[in-house]
Amino acid sequence: MCNCSEHESSGSLSKMTAASVAPAMKPLVPLSRQISFDDDAGDHAASTDLQPIPPFRLCRLDFREGCYQINFRPTASLVSFEGTLRVDRSAPDGGADHLIVSGDLYSRLPVIKPPIPPLPPIPTIPIPPVPPVGNKDEDEAAAASGLTSLAGSLSAVDEPVIPSPILRPRIPIFPRARYHSYLRVTSVSAPVAVPVPKKCELTIVAEQFNYTQPPAGQFKGTFPSTPSRTVTMKLSKMPAPFPFSLTGGPFYQGRLFEGGVDKGSITLAWVSKFFRRCTLEIDTLAGAVRPAPVPDGAGGTEFFDTVFAKTGWQLTVVQDQQNVPVPAGVVPTNCWSSADLHALMTSVRNPATNLDTEWRVHMIVVPAKLGCSRGIMYDTIGVPREGCASFSDDGYPVSDSSNFGLAANKKQRDVPRAFLRSATHELTHTLNQIHQEQETAADNSIMTTTPSVADVLGGPATGAPGVFPDQIKLAHNTNVRHHFNHMPDPVIRPGGWPFASWFPTGAPQAADRHDFEPSELALTVTAATDRVALGQPLDLTWTMTNTSGVSLRAPNDVSIEALFAAITVTDGEGHERPVRPFVILCEHAKVAELEPGKSVTASAKVFWSTSGFAFEKPGRYRVEVAVSWSAQGVMVGVQSGIDVFVDYPTSSADNHSANLVLHPEVGKWVALGGDAYHLGEACRRLQALSQTEAPAAMDAGDGAPTPSVLAGFADLLPDRAKLARLRPELTADSGGRTPRGPARAAAPGRKRATKAKKRTGRRG
Repeated sequence: MCNCSEHESSGSLSKMTAASVAPAMKPLVPLSRQISFDDDAGDHAASTDLQPIPPFRLCRLDFREGCYQINFRPTASLVSFEGTLRVDRSAPDGGADHLIVSGDLYSRLPVIKPPIPPLPPIPTIPIPPVPPVGNKDEDEAAAASGLTSLAGSLSAVDEPVIPSPILRPRIPIFPRARYHSYLRVTSVSAPVAVPVPKKCELTIVAEQFNYTQPPAGQFKGTFPSTPSRTVTMKLSKMPAPFPFSLTGGPFYQGRLFEGGVDKGSITLAWVSKFFRRCTLEIDTLAGAVRPAPVPDGAGGTEFFDTVFAKTGWQLTVVQDQQNVPVPAGVVPTNCWSSADLHALMTSVRNPATNLDTEWRVHMIVVPAKLGCSRGIMYDTIGVPREGCASFSDDGYPVSDSSNFGLAANKKQRDVPRAFLRSATHELTHTLNQIHQEQETAADNSIMTTTPSVADVLGGPATGAPGVFPDQIKLAHNTNVRHHFNHMPDPVIRPGGWPFASWFPTGAPQAADRHDFEPSELALTVTAATDRVALGQPLDLTWTMTNTSGVSLRAPNDVSIEALFAAITVTDGEGHERPVRPFVILCEHAKVAELEPGKSVTASAKVFWSTSGFAFEKPGRYRVEVAVSWSAQGVMVGVQSGIDVFVDYPTSSADNHSANLVLHPEVGKWVALGGDAYHLGEACRRLQALSQTEAPAAMDAGDGAPTPSVLAGFADLLPDRAKLARLRPELTADSGGRTPRGPARAAAPGRKRATKAKKRTGRRG
């Protein structure tokens, strides 16, 4: 059994914040859980008969904590597999042995090279024999060292490792398209000693879940609900070959079995005490201040890298561009529109970033002002979860919480500890983690929203001024730690699954008995129309009202951007499609008191998300809105919906309009609220749409006008003056023709801050 005290563990129990309650929802992906560690002396129960004590050998298998590189070569196959195995021996939720083990495999095709012509013969020179290296088992290596006694074996010291940062292996990263399967380890056995001549073997049993890659243009693949197969690895510790000998960690070699049948050879090489690694690139706009290290109370400092080290990750922080120029036409000390911020992040991120060779997250720091939002995360810049933003001049308005204490109404730049916590919160969102108010309950950890942390610290339990921000814990809780270290790679890595696509959408089913009665909490869903043209956005509004006679704890923000609400669209064939938020804007959101008769409302344009278009073809659809959260570890919520009919095109103009707007860049334009002039293809298509003839006001049979794509985009078309100023090459394309469609004036009222105020306001 590994003597883990010799090696600093990653994410040790003493550094973690325990989740206040068990998770209220189960991830819809395979996920390793706690297992026991069997370290007895053999495979058979001890006999009670007196028998001669056989000679035995001591096993020093050293199955230490950290990340291992795994390589599997199937018998008689050209395809081999490589990946990582994470051995978590300090998991707070790992049971009595604190052990959770998981892994990911990637396929690897052989590289076929042309034959090399034979070299001319070289004269033979006698060379003294050299002891073989790399093919001895444990006891042979011990014999070569001259230590053959039990006492000598117990007292042996590993050979010193010569540091070589260039050659030393690191946690490997593999291309997303080669992802093959997830390993959920169910048992580990490592004997302390075995009778001679039995070999010392490490036995690992794992359930393998084969992955189906997503279709072209999408990012979410699928795992089966049950294991594809169960495999057993029988491994012996061997001297590590170069370059793994540079790590100072153990190396194992053995065979992989399925149902007792030998399937091929396998190796495990320890490469790091951390489980995963990632890079954070920080750019700072002129006039903004980036987060800085803060005292840890023990003479050191805490920063992004130390926070993630507690969780078990090796995070490299790159303080990149400083004083990034302010974009033309933007007032940086105002609230930023989603489109302006998206354009900035698109333009300043490192163009050399390759997410198939590096897990890398981009953070941009801008000033903004008090009351905008402390931070934001984009589900897609080019691919899912590449970047986030932090606002140095927003901060802690008392309208968010009465428990901000000494930080009340101050800017983030003036409250360094809270600033670092907020920025780390957005960074953690980019790694596909959600709020603990949804999963467990509000606590003093990174993934609880800032107002809720203040309420946890400064509420009735303490009431002491200065608790926030001084007593903020810069750590993830045990639930997020588990996800970070053991969820499948595609779910976690930047450029992988879309945000929040791993957990169930919708409110709890009636059979769960966790939904509210309409006489307690009611959700009303309405739309501007129940008929839309193919390609026309649907304006949807929903209101949650406390219909009971007592105050209830419920979300204060039910917009999809705040993550408590979810929209699901179901077509006539029963196929469901979630409408996920493109922008994650949640820093004001929390579970708060909702008084009797009070309500909270939100709205959205249902058109496109990272899951695709909501209405891809004509026909009948059901649009459902669900608001859900965790109440003391139990998932509760409300749900309601409406029926919508998407008209069949009746003319070539209808088909042309639908063809123009059913494009992902137009989808992003709508998701950003318009004015996203950096999306050139969207500008081009919407300009063409604006030049189509407005349809005649036909009667739909019930007095309502016939739906049209152009009418649906009336408040979303590019402003001609802005387009001419920002994208002159597009206006030149029209050859000076005057657009025949309606002109649209600039709409500053559609800035994100104004939209947020409209959708989160409570009504009496």
